[in-house]
Formats: sequence, C-alpha cells, structure tokens
Amino acid sequence: MSIAKYIFPLIDGLIIAFMTIIIFGSHISFSYKTFLGMIIIISATILMTLLFKKFYSTEKFCLKDLYKLFEGLAIAAALLSLIACLMNFSPLTYFLLTAEIIGIFIGIAAIRIGYIIGSKLFKRTKNVLIVGAGQGGKLIAEEIQQRPELGLNVVGFLDDNMNSIEDEDSTIPILGLTCDSEAVIKDNNVKIVIIAVKSRMDSDILTDIIKGVPLGVKVWRMPKFYEKITRKYLVSKMTVNWLFYSGVRKQALLYSYLKRFCDIAASIAIMLITLPISLIAAIGIKLSDWGPVFFTQMRIGKYGKPFKMIKFRSMYQDEVEDNFDDDLNEIEENDKRIMPFCKILRKFHIDELPQMLNVLKGDMSIVGPRMVREEVYYENKDRIPYWECRNWVHPGWCGWQQVNVNEPSAEERLQYDLYYIKHRNLIWEMAIFVRYIIKLITGQGRTK
Repeated sequence: MSIAKYIFPLIDGLIIAFMTIIIFGSHISFSYKTFLGMIIIISATILMTLLFKKFYSTEKFCLKDLYKLFEGLAIAAALLSLIACLMNFSPLTYFLLTAEIIGIFIGIAAIRIGYIIGSKLFKRTKNVLIVGAGQGGKLIAEEIQQRPELGLNVVGFLDDNMNSIEDEDSTIPILGLTCDSEAVIKDNNVKIVIIAVKSRMDSDILTDIIKGVPLGVKVWRMPKFYEKITRKYLVSKMTVNWLFYSGVRKQALLYSYLKRFCDIAASIAIMLITLPISLIAAIGIKLSDWGPVFFTQMRIGKYGKPFKMIKFRSMYQDEVEDNFDDDLNEIEENDKRIMPFCKILRKFHIDELPQMLNVLKGDMSIVGPRMVREEVYYENKDRIPYWECRNWVHPGWCGWQQVNVNEPSAEERLQYDLYYIKHRNLIWEMAIFVRYIIKLITGQGRTK
C-alpha cells in the first residue's frame, strides 16, 4: 500500500491547516467559526486540486512530481482568489493567500524531498522465497518484479519437481527442494515465503516447510499475496470456492439493507444535483436529430436476471444498433455515429446519469461490477471460467475496476470484480464512489 496515496494527504492537510493558522491568524482577526470555515475551505480546495492533478496517484514519489504540486497549487490559488473575490475580502487577503501558497509549496516539497532521501538511504529490501516454480510461482514472481516500489527481491524458488521444470527459461533460480527450505532461508536472509504449490500440498511438503521456516519469517499463500500487491482476485477453482463460502454466504444482512438505503439516497441526490445538466443534455440530444432522448438496452443483473438499462442517447437515431456496447471499445474518438453535442456527454459520463432510475428500481447499485449485454455475458460465460460469479451482486454505476483501469480485458475485469465482491463494505464503497466522481470531473473515465 503506497505511502504517497494514504499517508501524504493527511500530512499535507496538516501543513495546509498550519500555514493557514500562521499566515491569517497573525494578520487578520476572524471569529472562531469564520476562521475554522476558512481552514476547511482552503484545505479542501488545495487537496482536491492535488487529487485532480494525480499528485497522490504515484506509487513511488520522485522529484518530477514536484511540477504536479506546482500546477495544483497554482490552480488552487486561482480558485481561492475567486472565492475571496465573491466574498468581498480585502486586498490584504490576496497577499496573504499568495504567501500561504508559497509556504505550503515549500512545506510539502520539503516533506517529499526528505522522503526521497530517506527512502534511498534507509531502503530495506526484503528477500522473498517462492515454494513452487510452476505457473503460479512464476506469476507471483513477475508481479513482484513489476513493482519495485514494494521493496521485495525474489531470491529464488523451491520445487520438488526439478526434472519437469529445469528446462524452462527463468531469470530466477531454483534453489532446491522443499526439504532444503531451512538452509535456503538462512543463506539468503529470506523474510517472506510464498506458497505457490498449485495442488493441495501433501503432508511431507507441509512438514518440510513447517520445519524449515524459522520464527519471524512471514508465510503467505500465493492467492492471498497476489491480492495484496495487485488489488485483484486470482481466479481459480480453489479461490472461487473460498470466495463463495467466505465472501458471499457470510455477508451480513444488515449490510444489504444499509447498502440499499445508501443506493436510494445517493441516486436521488445525484439526480437532484445533476438535474440542470440532465435537462441541458436532454434538450441538446432532442435538437440534434429530433429523435428519442433515451436509449435502452437489455443488460444482465444480479443472479443473471436481465433488466432494461437506460441512458441518454449519444448516437444518431439511424445509427443506433441494438447490439451496441460501450464496454467493447467499439467507439473511436472521431466516430461519426456520435452526435457532436454528445461527445462531451460521453467524456464526462453524463450519458449514464439516467441509470440512477435503474438504481432506484433495484436493478443496479451505485457501486458494483460493470454491467454487460446479454450476448457478452453468455459469450464470456462459455469462454471464461467463473465469469457468472460477477453476478453474485448487483451491477454498479461505478466500480473497483473502473477506478483502476479504463479498458481491461474480460479476464482482468473479472479479477477486479471478484476482489470487490470479497472485500466489499460500505466505507470502502464510499471511497470507490469518491474516486470515480473525481475521474468523471477530470474527464478520465473514458479513453475512447
């Protein structure tokens, strides 16, 4: 879990609040409530702007990210100056605001530079040993190697089937058999052992591992470690069985009622807040070719039950196809089927606002797996193992996959969706919703 994503925003918030108190508190007299409101507005504006600039999206902070900080603070300064103008603050306020922005830049930059220097001077790499050099072992080794920010180094494999895998290409050596685990761990200063044996381990292998792993060395099952570093679910017969019993059947009944209440409240709030935008969209679509405002299509819902999804129509009426599906990336940026007015609707997902009616009806949820057409569902069901497991829950207006990748393969989408199904809870779903809204506002939700 990246420090830059979760700890730095808290530190930056404290820096912003501290600078506001120092700069404004010593020069202008405010009432307690006014001053507290000023701190909240300034902090929220700057942090949201930095989020929009993807300042916290980096897995490993580096000096070039300071330019994102500069841009973000410049935009925030402009927004705060506009707010000050609307509230008729004195000219002194603008001067103090400039001084505060400079102080915030210096403070945040100092923290980041200190982090970079400290991470280089005190970098601690943990050595990893993988038991099993088959497909699962090589997969987790590749995932670790692709993420240097984790500070993990795969020293090698242990495997009892040396003869069957010795000819395979691998940059990571096979260091011995499972019975050699104690010596290999000590010789290589191993701190993490990952069990990546595909079949159920027999008692001899398990005994070797238990005897060979000293205290202080962490042992992980490969699927669990894969989840931890990728935020996706490793799909296999065994893992899906675990998911069904632990992640679906034991879901608290209270969660279902609270989620439904939140869906209703959120959908109503979204419709009310976006009502002016929806009216403009409806008028623009109608005037574009005088066709229907809405486009409906059958999609697959919970437990495979079909429902009629509703959207704002974005294509010319004579170009609308019944089997059209945005999720298949059929639309290019300059696609002539899209009405010019509707390109902006699609970029910011305004065309999906009518789906709040589907949420109100109970066909969809605010957060959940992305819905697909019936044809796509049945095609993938026959082609991709466990595809139908996505439908253990209601499809969502937004979801875990959408805040991570825009154009996943069907297999990768399934991994994100099953990860969501396993870990879903209301707090996390609220965080997904906020991240999705940020993507919409910044126009990052669609790439085509």
